[in-house]
Amino acid sequence: MKSFKSIGFILASLAAAAALPAAPAFAICTAQGLDLMRNLNGAWRGKGAVTPIGGSPEFVSCRISYAMAAADVINQVIACAGTDYKLEASSQVTCDGNRLEGWFEERAGHSTGKVSGTISGNHLFIEAESASFTGNFKVTFKNENDHLVAITQADHASGRQVPVASIKLTR
Repeated sequence: MKSFKSIGFILASLAAAAALPAAPAFAICTAQGLDLMRNLNGAWRGKGAVTPIGGSPEFVSCRISYAMAAADVINQVIACAGTDYKLEASSQVTCDGNRLEGWFEERAGHSTGKVSGTISGNHLFIEAESASFTGNFKVTFKNENDHLVAITQADHASGRQVPVASIKLTR
């Protein structure tokens, strides 16, 4: 079974180097950011499609859980599987105003990296970077029981971001 590294964060991604060293003191999230993080708390399930660069589309099923570690820190654990792909990852993100920073680890592919992004409206915009993956995650909150994760990956051959995954998650 192949590992699919590009879902490594989500939120991770959301998703995506080793864990960041001791983080500097962060200001707390905006009220809007805290509401979005609180709404993530708990277990989620979903399905979607994964299309690796140069590969064929594959349907995957995912389980994701989020837990608030502090007022402005959220932990995520994700497991997705399809016929040929498997993903097991975790991440931790800290919020400072409307900015996000953190790290992720993708176990099946032995990949670690950093993530950064912003919270705006009902969206999280996240950039993930590791030795084996560079990409973007857009998390759109439809309501407190429904969110969508869209992932693009840097295609170094074409010099552009390529859509590689779309997953709908519900409680």
